[in-house]
Amino acid sequence: MIRDITGKLARLTANAVIDKGLFEKTRQIIADYICASFAGYACNRQFNRAVEGVYMGLAGGESASVFGSEKRLPVCTAAFMNAVYAHGADMDDGNRNAMGHIGASVVSAVMAAAEAFHKTEDEVLRAIVVGYQVFTRLAGACQPGMIRRGVHSTGAAGAVACAAACAYLLGGNETEVASAVSMAATQASGLLIVGETGQLVKPLSPARAAETGVFSAMLAKRGIVGPDNPLESVKGWIHAFTDEFDEDFMFDGFERFNAVNECYFKPYPSCRHTQCCIEAGIDLHGSVDTDAIDAVNVYIYENAINLAGVIPYPKSADEAKFSIYYTLACALCLGRFGLEQLEVERVDKAVWALIPKIKLIPDSSMEDRSRGIRGARVEVVCGGSREERTVLIPKGDPEHPFGWDDISAKLVQCAAGSLDRQGCERLIGRVRALGGSGEFSYARLFER
Repeated sequence: MIRDITGKLARLTANAVIDKGLFEKTRQIIADYICASFAGYACNRQFNRAVEGVYMGLAGGESASVFGSEKRLPVCTAAFMNAVYAHGADMDDGNRNAMGHIGASVVSAVMAAAEAFHKTEDEVLRAIVVGYQVFTRLAGACQPGMIRRGVHSTGAAGAVACAAACAYLLGGNETEVASAVSMAATQASGLLIVGETGQLVKPLSPARAAETGVFSAMLAKRGIVGPDNPLESVKGWIHAFTDEFDEDFMFDGFERFNAVNECYFKPYPSCRHTQCCIEAGIDLHGSVDTDAIDAVNVYIYENAINLAGVIPYPKSADEAKFSIYYTLACALCLGRFGLEQLEVERVDKAVWALIPKIKLIPDSSMEDRSRGIRGARVEVVCGGSREERTVLIPKGDPEHPFGWDDISAKLVQCAAGSLDRQGCERLIGRVRALGGSGEFSYARLFER
């Protein structure tokens, strides 16, 4: 048994002192989360309506706001629904080391709990910082073992991170944080099978994590105590989800709570493993005659092939988001990949004609965790000529970060049909102004 992982985590979380210098990045995270929510709300309608039909009918108090609705729902239900929307288009943020998405669960859980318990804007920003730290360090310490085991860290680590963040938000002491983490750990789940088939249900991973985190923190605040050693026991979370655990990665520098600066944002509505190929394809679009292409060789790391290289001909938007073949073909043929390209039945025939010419080739040099590299080299062969582009780190990663202009442009794209440009500017302005002792309200960000 690994010793006292839970105790260390609880002590560091309960006693966290958050530097306000991290708030600006946290505001960007909230803004990006809202972008992703607009996209997921619009493009995942079939699944959204089904879940709404089940969840919004559940009884309970009206304590927290829900994206896209004037209704207020019970706090756990609101956290669940908001996470469903935030992950629906796969445009939400993530972390390379943790190999998962954070904002969809953590931001959803913290904002719902904050509204229900009348917390301030500063308290929301601090709790989000805490949630990102716990997720990134815990999941990162267990990778790549989790992904090899077929575990979706978005759900499995998300539940623990949401519990820690919400317990911190509610003013939990070390015992209460440990209990919240413990109860969440016993409920945590998430399988990467959702990347192969049934992609429609992938948002359930962060949704369950958000719901579980809020629920566990509330129980802990009422004095309920979870099992001892929930993370480190031979019957615990770590043993269940991975054969590898790096305690140094987990705790070295943990007290700085700077993981929000390590997350990436996505320009394109698809799996992170497709992003470098899309960027390379868009760059190549103006340099090659797509009708004359004989072959496209994609040199890419093996994990990308295993997770996003199994669907050459997607039949739906959900499959399209997890197809390197399709997203690259769109980028090369059209010079873009946006929400409209998820409507696979409307895409130009040239895209489908190019797909059989694309070959994915495992290349270990395209992945180096220590340097933050998860990239791709795309080589286009036309007769006797070759053009290639290598993207080791895509736009949106910490080394090539989004600025506010990038986030604003993303919101315009994601909110098309819901908000005009003036409405987008107003929303971004309100997010940028978050902070202080005023009571937090998610719904107020969207008021006209």
